[in-house]
Amino acid sequence: MTQTQSGDTAGAGAPGPSPDAQAEAVAPSVPASRASPSSVEGRAPGSTSRGHGRLPALDGLRFLAALAVVCFHFVGQAPHTMAWIWGRPYQEVFPQAHGYFAFGRLGVELFFLISGFVICMSAWGRSPRDFFVSRVTRLYPMYWAAIAVSTAVLYTVDTPFGRPDPRILFANLTMLQKPLGVDDLDSVYWTLWPELCFYLTFAVVVWKGLTYQRVVIFCGLWTVAAALAPGADIPLLTLMTNPTSAPYFIAGMAFYLMHRYRPTPLLWGIVAMSWLLALHFLLTPDGGRVDWSEWSPWRGWLVLVITVFFALIAAIALGWTHRIRWRGLTVAGTLTFPLYLLHDIVGVSVVHRLSGRADPWVVVGATAGALVLLAYLVQRFVERPVARAARRWLSSAEFSLRTPLPKRR
Repeated sequence: MTQTQSGDTAGAGAPGPSPDAQAEAVAPSVPASRASPSSVEGRAPGSTSRGHGRLPALDGLRFLAALAVVCFHFVGQAPHTMAWIWGRPYQEVFPQAHGYFAFGRLGVELFFLISGFVICMSAWGRSPRDFFVSRVTRLYPMYWAAIAVSTAVLYTVDTPFGRPDPRILFANLTMLQKPLGVDDLDSVYWTLWPELCFYLTFAVVVWKGLTYQRVVIFCGLWTVAAALAPGADIPLLTLMTNPTSAPYFIAGMAFYLMHRYRPTPLLWGIVAMSWLLALHFLLTPDGGRVDWSEWSPWRGWLVLVITVFFALIAAIALGWTHRIRWRGLTVAGTLTFPLYLLHDIVGVSVVHRLSGRADPWVVVGATAGALVLLAYLVQRFVERPVARAARRWLSSAEFSLRTPLPKRR
């Protein structure tokens, strides 16, 4: 790939939980009067378990985060990248707006917060097999579709990205390019590894059975591991704990426990610790989320933006947004993952070709609108049917380590 970006400019954004994850978490809670001992085990003292159907406010936030990342890539990237995309300095293209849209890269933090909340919600009451099928069928079909579209663009159109080595393509199809030490086919894919690590480690708790106590313990252990990893100089620990991303996932899970049961001092403590660690890793001079040589805003704005993100998820967890029921938000939520995966190579290539031929804002607006339409078409006619077929196939398959019976001759 000819585009080289580091740190937060390497496609600052994330898919967050798969678009329809909330739709999987619609089973009503067991009424307290008829709850079995096992169902009562996970409750916080004095709490009452609440229903956990789909939350349109989360869908709306996820879509806004995706749009923020899109606008960041078109308008707010590092000066040398902007010059590479538009063919001229950003001062000539977006002299005032560039500084504001640069904050769009922080959409990744909001994605991770939402992911912790929604994945915990969608996994509750599921077996390990159900959780595995759910994650695989929600993540890989759209990811592979996006790779197919991006590869077609890279190999058939004269783009500024160049043509990648086929080895990169094969490694990226596994979604394990990070541990394999292979470049991302698309710079935005870097956020998939923290998501995948979250799924893999959280699957252990799902295997044991989700309860209030077990999720709290998981949050505590992950917090300690993420805090120790940078100083431990153990690459595998850092690779698996993802210290710069972990606080957002952890806070998201704590917020879901508040939503499912009630807020407690313990849960607020987990959120407060996560907020502090998130700001630490965001503001650290080196080895954190931000490449200060390319973007160096006033630190107070970064603290404010992250705090607002935490406050928004807190409002949802505490039920302050329960009146928000607009169905359009749910539809928008389903477009977030395809929009995120498709916007970089496809969108930047379009912007690059149209640069200088029309007003820059017209180019950005038309390209973003076209990408939303493309995301809808891919989600509706590719991802959804493929995921449905994959779900049926995996649900009917036998997952067993026992040696199968020999063939009859």
